[in-house]
Amino acid sequence: MRLFPLFSLCLLVMFTGCKKSEMDRSGFERAVTVAGGVTTDSIMPWVERLVAVRAGDSPVDNTGFSPGHLFPSDHLTRNASVGLVAHAFESMGYDADTVVLGEGPQAAYNVVAEWRGTTRPDEVVLVGSHLDAFYGGADDNGSAVAAMLEAARAVRKHHFARTIRFISFDLEEFGSIGSTRYVQAGYAGDVKAAIVMDLVGYASHEPGSQKDVMGIRMPDVGDFLLVLGNDDSEEITRQITAMGNSYGLSKLLGMTAPGDGGYFLSEAFMRSDHALLWYNGIPAVFLTDGANFRNPNYHLPSDLPATLDPSFLAGNTRALTAAIALLAEVQP
Repeated sequence: MRLFPLFSLCLLVMFTGCKKSEMDRSGFERAVTVAGGVTTDSIMPWVERLVAVRAGDSPVDNTGFSPGHLFPSDHLTRNASVGLVAHAFESMGYDADTVVLGEGPQAAYNVVAEWRGTTRPDEVVLVGSHLDAFYGGADDNGSAVAAMLEAARAVRKHHFARTIRFISFDLEEFGSIGSTRYVQAGYAGDVKAAIVMDLVGYASHEPGSQKDVMGIRMPDVGDFLLVLGNDDSEEITRQITAMGNSYGLSKLLGMTAPGDGGYFLSEAFMRSDHALLWYNGIPAVFLTDGANFRNPNYHLPSDLPATLDPSFLAGNTRALTAAIALLAEVQP
């Protein structure tokens, strides 16, 4: 996530779903109906399974990535997570595919599953999370993988105009290697819109629990999900934020950065798998709870399931599912 200081509104627009200008709300009600199919008691068990398999996994070769502050590169795992996510998709009826990009110990294993569209199947809505994690990685990024898996289960009850492509990227923690190689290999050429998640399960209702970011005056209480976009995704950022707040799916705070988001002040905006999509002009929104600007367990052994807020994660999963249904255009 990359954030801008608020000294100029031409650098950053922040909103919570309030009316800036007229937006298309025509698909909101139908999209929210899809979110109603989310089974909230299945989300945390996915987080727990991911943490459990990581405990017995072998670390990724971290040659070239020396450990540093909040970067425990010698404790990054992914192999067991790849298998778990692929099996999860298959158990729902998807034909899961593992796209291997690169060679050697740091080859990236991206797990992909699709729900094919009915009328415009060649137009893709990409839904991304990353499966590699430091230590247990309950919030980073088990929470997002769990939300993605539950959304994948819920959307199979419906049909959509566009194809929905769920993808768990690999080696995000080593610099978004999996997503970068995916885009550079041309696999994102059919993507018309994307939602990328990184840490969506930690919340606090205590004053002072949310830190300001890069000079941005954030709300003091860390009980909201950030919905981040750029110029190409401003409209869908506003739609997702307005829909989630208007229908009580979750508490969302929307922000948009200028241009493609690639400014020196926006470093905190670009620290995940949406960055290459932004750079390539693909409309993408980034969902996050704020990472180290809120969660004290970020990249530490204490990032465990018990630290997450199950209700917050469930609400964010409903907001995610509605957003997918809106962008993919759920059919009557």
